[in-house]
Amino acid sequence: MKLRVLFFLSILCWVCHPVQAQTENDSIPSDTVAADSLEISLMTCGQAPMVYALYGHTAIRVRNLNTSEDWAFNYGSFDMSAPFFVPKFIFGIMDYELGCSTFEEFAYRYSRWGTDITQQVLNLTPQEKDRMLNRLVENYKPENRGYRYNFIYDNCCTRPRDIVEEIVDGSVVYPTDSVAVTYRDLVHHYNNPWPWSKFAIDLVFGQEADQVLTLRQHEFLPEYLMQHFDKCVIKDKSGAERPLVLSTSVINAQFPFDNSKEFFLSPMQCAIIWLVLSLLILGYEIWRKRLLWGYDIPVFLTQGGAGLIVFLLFFFSDHPTVGSNWLILLLNPIPLFYLPWMICKGRKRKKDLYHTINMYFLVLFLLSLTIIPQNIPLEIIPLSLVLLTRSVSHVLLCKK
Repeated sequence: MKLRVLFFLSILCWVCHPVQAQTENDSIPSDTVAADSLEISLMTCGQAPMVYALYGHTAIRVRNLNTSEDWAFNYGSFDMSAPFFVPKFIFGIMDYELGCSTFEEFAYRYSRWGTDITQQVLNLTPQEKDRMLNRLVENYKPENRGYRYNFIYDNCCTRPRDIVEEIVDGSVVYPTDSVAVTYRDLVHHYNNPWPWSKFAIDLVFGQEADQVLTLRQHEFLPEYLMQHFDKCVIKDKSGAERPLVLSTSVINAQFPFDNSKEFFLSPMQCAIIWLVLSLLILGYEIWRKRLLWGYDIPVFLTQGGAGLIVFLLFFFSDHPTVGSNWLILLLNPIPLFYLPWMICKGRKRKKDLYHTINMYFLVLFLLSLTIIPQNIPLEIIPLSLVLLTRSVSHVLLCKK
């Protein structure tokens, strides 16, 4: 049960990335502040040692150098008390908001987590700063602050980038050097210390997640936007260039990760242990010519439960990359609904066409893993073999 809960929470944490509930303030900086007194920065928060905060966060800091006003705007706010929060959460139809807090409150939250915050002071003219402040104040109005969140294409990181591009005089020129990576590669980089989260995400990511990205497509992750901004220049209509970032500093030092709360066995270790157990049970059943039909219940409940999640995300979710998942061939809710008939036939030692079809299907599925145009997690191999042992057992022992 603990592993199933962890699996489900890992998926939910992925789909909400990098959303966090933020303290909002009714008072915000005035849009009539003298622009030459403003300092505007891109704030990049590093990874925090919780699954839901592994990807970091991005905010815009607006600081009045002549007063004590210091604000943090971020596009990662949501209301957990909203009607139908969980269904909307799962199906990717949640609206998120631009949040605003004092920078002190914003920084305290991350310092408490032991997370670094990198500040990049933007090299903006007074006119550009004025447009930036006006845009943020306008977007923070209750009727404007909501937006439909998308993990990859429209999130707390892409929104600040788009605003910077819109308010500058000229255009933002990005670096052209790039490496061949995919969405899955980038997400793996952050999930490596958390193997169960990595495994859960691999189960729901589809073929789309394995396409090679352009440099701009890296920028749904805060760390990559920060790195790109460091190399960007603003090019005006006359062709003159100036660096986008004026200065960079680190506000908090990051503490080492503590992933001791993760389950002590990795997904692969659990899958191998489960396979060994299934092989031992199969050997015992053949030796004693006795079908242990009760063992089918946890096996096919697990397959059907994971399959129900994959099925719902595949057909009904607006989340990106989940609608092209080849694992739906293996992980779907059919075993969940068929399980009562399966158990009934197993108890009576009756032949079950389901297991005959399933046995041949699993063999073909395993043989085709090298040609499926998707990066399939290796844990799927022992898990498929677990399913195969159950169907082989039924085919061999049910003769009626």
